[in-house]
Amino acid sequence: MTTEKKKVLLVEDDELISETVIKSLKLEGYEVDIARDGKECIDKVKESPPDLILLDVLLPQVSGWETLSRIRDHPIGKDIPIIILTALADEVSKIQGLRGGADDYVTKPFSSLELMARVEAVIKRSSRRASSREARGINPIPARKGEKIVLIDPDTIVFINIQRDSTYIHTDEGKFLSDHTLGELEKVLDREKFFRAHRSYIVNLRRVKEITKHGASAYELTMNDKINSKVPMSRRQSAELKKLLNI
Repeated sequence: MTTEKKKVLLVEDDELISETVIKSLKLEGYEVDIARDGKECIDKVKESPPDLILLDVLLPQVSGWETLSRIRDHPIGKDIPIIILTALADEVSKIQGLRGGADDYVTKPFSSLELMARVEAVIKRSSRRASSREARGINPIPARKGEKIVLIDPDTIVFINIQRDSTYIHTDEGKFLSDHTLGELEKVLDREKFFRAHRSYIVNLRRVKEITKHGASAYELTMNDKINSKVPMSRRQSAELKKLLNI
């Protein structure tokens, strides 16, 4: 049982499942809030960020995938632990969820005991990561170039992106393959220096050269590297990034 009153936001439109999960969470000492669809979840996260989100995928109005993406794209939701809770048990869906920034993936039907154990484990990992970052600062990031393992200084990173389900770190020295997901890297990078510009891209704020608008709602970043790399930017992130860059 958790020793601290933590708030869990359950995003689920099935009444029976909701009742079961809420009862289990309250028995374990958690404070519980409920959202019936993705839009309500996003609104609640902005109003009062929870300590963890249990997120269904098959939701009305805004799907769980889109909800996950919007939460991870928003500065408030970057570090909130999220567990996908869904009937989609296929490998592609699991990869989509974990690559999209989820911390864990639980399929229905599930054991209440197992779910509570996963909730506790994810919250504890999140707390340890936060404490570790505060205590030690940011460490070099391991990555691969062919068969060679290298340690990359975060300050040398231009941007990080996902290509074909793999995560790559781009520096002036080239492109390196990371064994970590984009969400995992985002959690260890300094939020004053790095920004989730797009669901598939994290950029070094000090290496952004220009923001360009294409059409009515499309944006693109030009990075200050050898080839002036172009990085897509989410329209929702444009105002926040301009504020951070004083543009």
